[in-house]
Amino acid sequence: MRDYSTQAARHRRPKKKSPSAATGITLSIALLGAVATGLIWLNQSTSVTDSAEPKRPEPRIGEPQSSASEISTNSKKSIIVRDKIPEASENFYTFYELLITGEVPIDTEIGQSRDEAIAETLKSTIIQVASFKTAEAADDTRVALLFLDLKARVIPPSESNGGWYRIVLGPFKTVRDMRATADILIKNGYSALVRKE
Repeated sequence: MRDYSTQAARHRRPKKKSPSAATGITLSIALLGAVATGLIWLNQSTSVTDSAEPKRPEPRIGEPQSSASEISTNSKKSIIVRDKIPEASENFYTFYELLITGEVPIDTEIGQSRDEAIAETLKSTIIQVASFKTAEAADDTRVALLFLDLKARVIPPSESNGGWYRIVLGPFKTVRDMRATADILIKNGYSALVRKE
């Protein structure tokens, strides 16, 4: 009988040796030390350059940039200029008074005649939502519109509309009301056909 246990050891793949944990810790400590050394060096180099230059006062708003020799004379001048700025009187802001006293002429007759013309056209303007062949379908849609707070009415069939039950909204008092109603209809999946009654 043959012993195959020794042959199996020959054909096994050797395990790859992974670096030990000690090597990883040593490398991370060395990297951390290098970063800390670099930061300390940068901090010392910037403090040396800061101490080499004399500190200048920061320029004030509205003051031109000047050299170090002119700073002492300019600071005295700026103090003098600042003292000469006059203070605003109590009645300095007169915008509110202008609103009260100022009048703009407006021709109210043109506006009234325009509003009357729009109101007259709105009396005969309606929004048609849908049309159905059966009264039951039309009434179901009218009830669904009531849930949207829209008071629709059903116009019965006639010879002029081809025998259809039409669901309409209107008349409206203002154009704004008519557009708001059309927006509600469109947002809820209905059609909004604006037409004359």
